[in-house]
Amino acid sequence: MTDRANTDERPAPTEKLGVGRKKQLLLLIGACCVVFFSVDVATPTCFEEPFPAMLALGVVTAQLTVICVWGTLVRGTFWIRLPWTLLLLVLSWCAFAWGIRIESGRPNPDAMLGTAMLWMFGFVTSFVPLKIAAMCFRWQIVQDSADDQSVGRYSSYAIRDMMIGTLLLALTMGIGRAMLSDEDISFTRALEASSLNRPEPFLAITIYGIVSLLVKLPCIWISLGEKAEKIKSRIGVWSIYCFLLAIVEICLLIAILGDPGGESGELFAGIIISHQLMGAIMLGVCLALRGLGYRLERSLSREAGDGSAALSSNHGKCAKTGNSNSLLSFQILEEMTT
Repeated sequence: MTDRANTDERPAPTEKLGVGRKKQLLLLIGACCVVFFSVDVATPTCFEEPFPAMLALGVVTAQLTVICVWGTLVRGTFWIRLPWTLLLLVLSWCAFAWGIRIESGRPNPDAMLGTAMLWMFGFVTSFVPLKIAAMCFRWQIVQDSADDQSVGRYSSYAIRDMMIGTLLLALTMGIGRAMLSDEDISFTRALEASSLNRPEPFLAITIYGIVSLLVKLPCIWISLGEKAEKIKSRIGVWSIYCFLLAIVEICLLIAILGDPGGESGELFAGIIISHQLMGAIMLGVCLALRGLGYRLERSLSREAGDGSAALSSNHGKCAKTGNSNSLLSFQILEEMTT
């Protein structure tokens, strides 16, 4: 009896696996936060030359996409993750604004406001398409069945998590407002500082954003939705696809905005490598998630699988109940005849 009690008190192997994966996931999130925060602080020093500026832009775009993927495609309640998604976005901007202050030696409200507008523009252009894809095609990032059984166990913490995320978001926005000192803040000023009110920069940023989205979406599918044996070949095809998209982007920029002049070589090389670097970051993060048991799949197929499993288990229970009732009836009939 004691051995049986001790055996019952021991954690199940699936629970140990779930705890181990949760620790690894927290380590991955922590590593991404530290690396991206450090890059955001150092990025303002890279915009003096075209080539490093494009590389920095690729890293920042990949970072915003990672935040959007977590906010839109990960399985769970969207409204609970939304405050945490915005919190990561504001933290990223605060790190970049801090880098601007370190570089200039004093607060630069116009640069900070322009960066905030560009951050929000990049976030929306990544978040909205991913959310539409999640809603229309029912794609979501889920974990293996070992941890799916414990999802309902923590549902009572949903409201608490949302409130904590909202509180931290408000505190972070307060810190960001304090970094702008007593300057007058308005949407018009931020729009002018970001240069999005002028057609040429707006078109250039829009074209870059569209091409970036076309570059990043296959990375999510290759790393989380494709079969393991096909990942290497798909990455090779994606590299060629990414290069061709960059060439199309360069042609569009020249056709619409004209030749940039003497720095065109560095700028065009930066655009090509920027998209490759962006995709490499996305592939690295998503492949790390795949190593933790996450994958991309349609929720409809999953629900169908869960429903069929439940139906088969209910059928087995009914079969067992029917067998026991038949045995009982046979025993009663035997007693009556004797």
